[in-house]
Amino acid sequence: MAGNYTVADRPNDVRIRYIIIHATELNYRDTIARFQTPNQVSAHVAIRQRDGHRTAMVAPQNVAWHAGNWDMNCRSLGIEQEAYVEQPASFTQPMLHTLAAQILEWSTQYHIPLDRAHLLGHDNVAAPTQAAEPAMHRDPGWYFDWEALFRQLGVVSKPKLPVNIGHAVEITRPYADLFQRPTFQSGLIGKQSEPLSHRVSYGQAFVCAAKDGDWIAINFSGQLGWLKEDQVTGVQRPSLKVAHQIGLYGSTQPGAPAIDILQPGEQYVISDELAGLQTSDVSGELTVQKTGDLFWQIWYGHRIGYVKKR
Repeated sequence: MAGNYTVADRPNDVRIRYIIIHATELNYRDTIARFQTPNQVSAHVAIRQRDGHRTAMVAPQNVAWHAGNWDMNCRSLGIEQEAYVEQPASFTQPMLHTLAAQILEWSTQYHIPLDRAHLLGHDNVAAPTQAAEPAMHRDPGWYFDWEALFRQLGVVSKPKLPVNIGHAVEITRPYADLFQRPTFQSGLIGKQSEPLSHRVSYGQAFVCAAKDGDWIAINFSGQLGWLKEDQVTGVQRPSLKVAHQIGLYGSTQPGAPAIDILQPGEQYVISDELAGLQTSDVSGELTVQKTGDLFWQIWYGHRIGYVKKR
């Protein structure tokens, strides 16, 4: 419904790079009703819990308002599952089957890579500004099974490579907690009450910054976090080693403020390269202009972020 999305001509005006997976925190009927009234929120598809029935809400060429980040909205497709972050049983097999089918359809149509850098949870979306961070969402949460999704998608497990300092690793467990030092007695980094501050999930990629016995350390939200080596595998990925302080961005729009500062010595996996965009909603229609900026996409903590390449 008008007032919930922006008319566009994607991918002709903006390339669709991401699919973002949500949990409704509402029942299916109320979700559909909410998207059909001008609540300034929508998704492209909603999937019913009990049988995997899907309802198309916004045409893929148009921009749905679902990510809490305008730049990400312009580049993504959004799928709502009738599920609840704190209820593991709400993530049903019929719903997962339909989710995978929808992702495969869009991946083929829009050339979206089937990896965790481009299949994101709402909880992986960067805040566009520091002030917006408290309002960013936490769904689909820890009970959503990323590994099962990739099995449904037919993504073959990668061969295990050695884990070496200065090289990329990928998380192979549903999730792993990060500790202050290479011992379980050291305590978690971040806030115990906020899993996003100390937890990584399946398929996310980082650089091994240090090793101690069967523990490794990664840069996570500007600090070192330790996890057991058997929770990762080595992978071949390009990486960034920070030489001097640089800004981290949650948006590629011109004039977007930095949401954090990367410090010298920190290392991050580069998972994509993209051009900056200047986009606006003018009377309900998308206007687009490319900028001269180029960005690298990285995992910064549990969410993605962007670093200016130039």
